[in-house]
Amino acid sequence: MQPAEMRTARPVVVLDVLGTLVDQAGSLRRQVAEAAGIDADGAADVVGRWLDHVAAQERAIIAGRRPFAPSHELDREALDTLVRERLLPPDAATTLADAAERLEPWPDTVAGVDRLAADVTVLGLSNASRRALAGLGANAGLRWHRVLSAEDAGTYKPAPGIYELALRSAPATSGTPVMVAAHAWDLRGAAAVGLRTAYVPRPDGDAPGPDDTFDLYATDLRDLHAQLLNGGAGTP
Repeated sequence: MQPAEMRTARPVVVLDVLGTLVDQAGSLRRQVAEAAGIDADGAADVVGRWLDHVAAQERAIIAGRRPFAPSHELDREALDTLVRERLLPPDAATTLADAAERLEPWPDTVAGVDRLAADVTVLGLSNASRRALAGLGANAGLRWHRVLSAEDAGTYKPAPGIYELALRSAPATSGTPVMVAAHAWDLRGAAAVGLRTAYVPRPDGDAPGPDDTFDLYATDLRDLHAQLLNGGAGTP
């Protein structure tokens, strides 16, 4: 057997899922419009309230103000609230309970993840629950080597524990993993625990601020693959 120190280590990329690999907000808006029979503006308002509720509960969990609950339970809470506020009919809320499993990938995602997986170890890292990620991976055709959920860490991004889980899950000889996201806040959290960082822009993402400095800046997943293999670093 070849000694470990002589093997060529595969780099590890840690891919954010919601918003980076899949169009979370846009997919939910389309699903809400269809399920509730409302126009695009009405669907956008419903989805905004839905995601705001989930984000607020994630912050409460990070701060220790409530026990951990997986994302599909937070989604159900949000939908129940929207029904009580008469912004959604009950039958639409039932239809939308598993909407997170049917989010649509960005046009470059499936081929981009496949391309990456041929040359690097691909980990998904998401605030989505295990249930949501299992359905999402199957429905969207995402072929990661392993996917890690906030449910595995017992907390949500950007708490350090979820990024530390990614560090512990990387193969020992792989070097420092590269966290890939369309959200600058996500990359800041990853960098704080020692992950390398790569920004990929997406609609509805969180663009880097003037003080942000990430290791790689890629236009899409194909460009990210090229930079990783060439050892290059893109510029903002």
